[in-house]
Amino acid sequence: MREAIINETEKLKGLKLRDVTRAANLISFGLGETISITRRGQTEESPEFALHIQCTWRLSNDSKIVVASQDLFVPRADWPEEDEDFEWHVAGNNRFDERITEFLKAVDGNLVIEEVQVDGLGGLKILMSNSFVLEVFPDSSDESEDWEFWRFFNRRKNSPHFVVSGKGVDYV
Repeated sequence: MREAIINETEKLKGLKLRDVTRAANLISFGLGETISITRRGQTEESPEFALHIQCTWRLSNDSKIVVASQDLFVPRADWPEEDEDFEWHVAGNNRFDERITEFLKAVDGNLVIEEVQVDGLGGLKILMSNSFVLEVFPDSSDESEDWEFWRFFNRRKNSPHFVVSGKGVDYV
């Protein structure tokens, strides 16, 4: 598994971080050049590569966590204390949305992936310029077909997705 992940993640080196988005708790790191893609009859601009993460992760700089997976489930800093109706999945409500917006504005598309380190369990340590590090921690022993930790794919080539799960690696 480790060798397959190393071979696939070599493609990350030199790519710029373009955006970070989410759909519920699936986090998508957009990487590489911005390209035009047509999906469902609509043309949109999107980074060429995507790293989708569905396990524990954190983005740090030196000794500070900038944003991490658990920030999804915490209200943003200015959330009114008396408002008990916090819904983490609503865009803009949580700390992740708040912090990732600030982070992307601060780095302004100037982060480049310099190195990728891989462990034998599907974990990643992605070292970027300016001492930023994205760490991905597979965090479940579930080996079902439906459970994945992360996937990496190229939108331009519309090639199979490289998926890492408790079962190992696969192209889907």
